[in-house]
Amino acid sequence: MSQTTRTAAPVGRLPLLDALRGVAALGVVLHHEAPLYGAPGLFPRAYLAVDFFFMLSGFVLTLAFEPKLRGGLKASDFMLRRTARLWPVLAVGVLIGAGWRLSVGATGHLWLLTLCGLLLVPLRRGPGGLFPINGPQWSLAYELLANAVHALVLARLGNRLLLVFVLACAAVLAWCAYVWGSVGLGDTGRNWWGGFARVGFGYGLGVWLGRQFAAGRAPVAPLGAWAGGLLLPLALFSLPWWPLSVVPGDLLAVFVIFPPALWCAAHVSLRGPGLRIADALGRLSYPAYAIHGPVLIWGASLARAHGAQAAMIRPLTLVAVLVLAVLLAISPLAHGIPAHRFTRRRKG
Repeated sequence: MSQTTRTAAPVGRLPLLDALRGVAALGVVLHHEAPLYGAPGLFPRAYLAVDFFFMLSGFVLTLAFEPKLRGGLKASDFMLRRTARLWPVLAVGVLIGAGWRLSVGATGHLWLLTLCGLLLVPLRRGPGGLFPINGPQWSLAYELLANAVHALVLARLGNRLLLVFVLACAAVLAWCAYVWGSVGLGDTGRNWWGGFARVGFGYGLGVWLGRQFAAGRAPVAPLGAWAGGLLLPLALFSLPWWPLSVVPGDLLAVFVIFPPALWCAAHVSLRGPGLRIADALGRLSYPAYAIHGPVLIWGASLARAHGAQAAMIRPLTLVAVLVLAVLLAISPLAHGIPAHRFTRRRKG
């Protein structure tokens, strides 16, 4: 990417992917908000954003860390860096969830639920969510698991064996989707095991795509890059109106549309206001995702308790999610815990 002007994206930055990550995260917020008020919402299939997040994570971490992993970075150091990066904002979401439970008197086993949330330990208690305090954090637990598999196994696999792994996960994911009725797997005690295939395919394919991108293969012209990249939000938000049932539509999006859309978006260069907007959306994405679940639930609880003001509380809750996400995005928590506190400095 060009660095000839002050506003050009620096080398290693993928600005349209930042923007798409932010748009997808906001889609997830709206996807989870509507059912709390008994409405289907505009984006009932935005759960597929998680598959894009897995793919994107594998892609960018391959570019940033795979050379280091092959060059001697220990898997333990890599995992400490990843955990230190993700945990602080995640902990805020867990504490908000604990605060809501205290406010409504739901204190049974609260200490255990909070501790498990902070330690990313899933709880399989019946068919409910794996993380009762902050439901959406299930995908972050799977992502950290994928990070560990990447450091220990995938980084050592050649491209052919990596593709075999990805295709095997794709086959299992397709079977799981037909069994459970959608690709929305991995978040509950009923379908938790489907999450392994979901993250295995998305993250693994992201690793493979990242290697091809780093090698400079199959470059995309600017117009094609823009057109392909914008397929992702178009598919994500319009899929419910396609003439396809849920399972074929989900699989079409995840297997056919998302990979080339990610590839094309990675080739888009931005500068000036567009770059700043993309950067802001990217910075907002993780905080919004990490805290939106308990904030939305707290708002819906207040709306039910104050029925006369429910019409006002609902939009204010969405505003609260955005404000908290912005505050977290500009706070030191957004950068995680400094890695040097955990990793040893190497001599030389």
